[in-house]
Amino acid sequence: MSPAQGAQEAERRLGIPCFHVGQRVSGLFGCVACQFQIRNRKGLPTCPQCGEIIWGYLEDGPRPVPEGEEAVQVPDPAAGQQPVSVEEGVDLGGGAPEVVVEEGVKLE
Repeated sequence: MSPAQGAQEAERRLGIPCFHVGQRVSGLFGCVACQFQIRNRKGLPTCPQCGEIIWGYLEDGPRPVPEGEEAVQVPDPAAGQQPVSVEEGVDLGGGAPEVVVEEGVKLE
């Protein structure tokens, strides 16, 4: 897996913008492995604490664009999902046995 692919996978898994070693991007970053934090102004280094090469962007606001790169539209993973609804008493069919919940029952 390339560093760019690792950053994309970490971004998908963590839900925050992620970057890899060598990208020139400014801001507050946290190591995705050990949470070591740095304030970066130049190329991202290898984590001095654990050696990880992927960093998560910890600031609010729009996704920063690394120096020398063009802005990339990253899809929001939650954008395509339908809102969750909760309903009680829905018949699931299939003849499943009814579940009865009783409180205060001693199992001894």
